[in-house]
Parts: sequence; C-alpha cells; structure tokens
Amino acid sequence: MRRGLTLVELLISLSMMAMLAAVLGGLAVAVDTSTKYTYGHATATQHARVALERITRNVTQATASGTHPGFAVVCDQAGSYRFPDTLVVWRPSGSPANAAGPPLVRELIVYAPNPANPRQLLEITSPSDSRSLPLDQAGVSPYRQMIDDLKTSASSQKVVLTDLLRVALADIGGIAGRRGAVRFEQELRPSAAAWSQYKAGTLAWNSLVWPQGLGGSKSGLRQAWLRMELQLMPGDESYAQDPNGSLAVPFFGSAELYYTLPK
Repeated sequence: MRRGLTLVELLISLSMMAMLAAVLGGLAVAVDTSTKYTYGHATATQHARVALERITRNVTQATASGTHPGFAVVCDQAGSYRFPDTLVVWRPSGSPANAAGPPLVRELIVYAPNPANPRQLLEITSPSDSRSLPLDQAGVSPYRQMIDDLKTSASSQKVVLTDLLRVALADIGGIAGRRGAVRFEQELRPSAAAWSQYKAGTLAWNSLVWPQGLGGSKSGLRQAWLRMELQLMPGDESYAQDPNGSLAVPFFGSAELYYTLPK
C-alpha cells in the first residue's frame, strides 16, 4: 500500500517550488535587463560611430581660406553659459564657387539638434540656395540668422544621424527649452585673433604661432582642430526610465583640417 504526502510535506514541497519559481523569475528579469542594457548601449555606440565618422570625413575634406577656416561653431550664449551645439562646414561637392570665400549656402553642411525634436541630430544642406555666406562671425547676425533659418526651412534637406540624443531642459538668461546634448569646440593655430592682427599690420609674420613650426618665409600651414561630444541615451526605453538623462553615454571625437595661409 502506497502512502500519500502528508500536509506538512505538501506545504514544504509547495514552498520549495515557490522559491524555485521566484529564483527563476528573478534570473529571467536580470537576463532581460542585461540584454536590454547591452542592446541599448550597442545601438547608441553604433549611432555615435556613424555620426562622428560622417562629421569627421566632411571636416577633413572641407574647403578653407584666410577668411573662412573650413568650419565654424555657432553658439547660443546666456551669461557665462555656452551652448556650442551647431557646426557649419564648408564642403562643396566639387570646386568651390569662390575659392577665397565667401562660401555659398549650397556648399554648406550644418550639424545641429533638430529644433522641433531635440533628440535628433541633423545633417542639413540646401543644394538650391546660391546666396553667399557672410564673414565667419559665428555668433553675429546675419550669419547667425542665416544658419538658424536653414535649420527650420522647409526647403532644406535634413538627414537624421541619430534620434538618441540626451535631452536637457535649459532655462538660463533667455535661452529656454529642451536642448539636445551636443558639443562642438574649434581651435585655430594661428588663432583667428592673431591672424586678424597680422592682416591689420599690428602683428609680425614671425610672431604667428604655427603648429609644429610649419610656417615658412612666404606661407604657413594652419591647423583647424575640432573636438566633438555626443551624449546618447541607450535606447528608446531609457527616455521614460531616466527622464534626467543620468544613463546617457558620452561619445567623443576629433577632426583636423590643414590648409595654407599666404604671407
């Protein structure tokens, strides 16, 4: 005759099964979380790689002159706060219309967050616009106004390089709204101020600082250096899970452009 389970044995069995189910459930959640984390970071890394490589390629192949250094960074300024999130590159598809400058708008490539959706980093062009760009005063109108118009113009062509930008709320000194976390920084050697002083006759040619001493008696090789930072969220779900953007992953890049300045 077979003996059945007692009540105590049945309760012990059920408790062990519940514990096993809890362990397996926790393990499944951990595996799912780890998978989403890994996939999200892989996606962000891929987006950053494509965007940074595309920007780098266009910067290193840009056209430059004494008055237009190939690329310029446009900043919003609010007191001591700067938002250098717009990059303007002089990149004609063939020979430039004006080799000494100014560039035409149709020869420009603009990189900036989408004003209508700051999660998106856009590559903006306007192939049919033959207006000349004003001198490279990147924070002064009408240069600034022309670039801002390109960002919102219906006739501009816009390519989304990523839609995973971290978004932060800015409300400082009149600069308000949600902004995509992008940063561009430009450095020129010789600097724009030093070159202007030389052209004005207040600084001697021999006093200009050339990178690696690449300045001769009749010309010098100028370096235009760009540093870039993108802060990307690891996947679409991270925006709801982390509205403050603490999970954002920073990605960095740089590019250099060398061109000759005549004495």
